[in-house]
Amino acid sequence: MPLYDHVELLCQEILTQGKREAEKIVSQAREKADHLVAAEEARGREAMRRANEELRAQALLTARNLVDRAALESKRRIAEAKETLLGEIFNLGMERLQAFRHQADYPDWLRRLLLKALQELTGEGLRILANPEEAKWLTAELLTKVGQETGAHLELELDAEVPPGGFIAVREDGRMRMDQTFQGIINRQRERLRTEIAQGLWESQRVEKGEP
Repeated sequence: MPLYDHVELLCQEILTQGKREAEKIVSQAREKADHLVAAEEARGREAMRRANEELRAQALLTARNLVDRAALESKRRIAEAKETLLGEIFNLGMERLQAFRHQADYPDWLRRLLLKALQELTGEGLRILANPEEAKWLTAELLTKVGQETGAHLELELDAEVPPGGFIAVREDGRMRMDQTFQGIINRQRERLRTEIAQGLWESQRVEKGEP
């Protein structure tokens, strides 16, 4: 066989073999590509599933946060409403106390408070600080009468800074004092009154609503 023919056959063999190898390579590449696409699709589906779960979890968390915030806001508004109501009740109570000043029993109430102040503060005398409006009830006659009953000296000092209703008793040496004004009495009893009023109000509401 001429050399040319051998070379031609060898070239054909090389081409044929090359084609087979190329086809194998292409086939393998196609398989790898298919596997890669499948893997990426699976990974994408998993990522989407996780994303959906995260979105649902986030939505649930957001909803819970909204519920919690709404509950806290509701409690805050209820507390504010209760505080406002208690404030109105205290204001109403103060108005009624102020009205008591114009009743016939008020001078005798002042007399009993003066006797109590002398008993607790002791000493030979007291300075009685009072709002100028109290001069019509804390009269010289009343102070003299209490002084005669106890043997103590009572001196009235009118001071516009003192709230109306009652008085402030100060021992002569200034070391002790007792606030017997309406405002002072309420302030000393405020927490107890708040508790009692609140219990009375909220308990009656629960009974009306049929709550346990």
